[in-house]
Amino acid sequence: MKTVEISSDRLSVGELFEMAKQDALLVKTAHGESFLVSQADELGAEAELLRTNRRFLELLDRLKGENDSIPLEQIEEALR
Repeated sequence: MKTVEISSDRLSVGELFEMAKQDALLVKTAHGESFLVSQADELGAEAELLRTNRRFLELLDRLKGENDSIPLEQIEEALR
């Protein structure tokens, strides 16, 4: 993955897309925001986005630590 800083590089959107055809880009703005730009290939692109999404990874960590479960019988009863 290549990092491109918008504050120092003056690139058009078309140029970014051309670069993203070769390798996924981490685009950083002058305000400190980061964006991932990659060529969409369905599942691969989605996996790349999720793998680099800090909030999604934090959610997975929280869910992994939870041991709360509901018995199947209780769910079936609630649906009746």
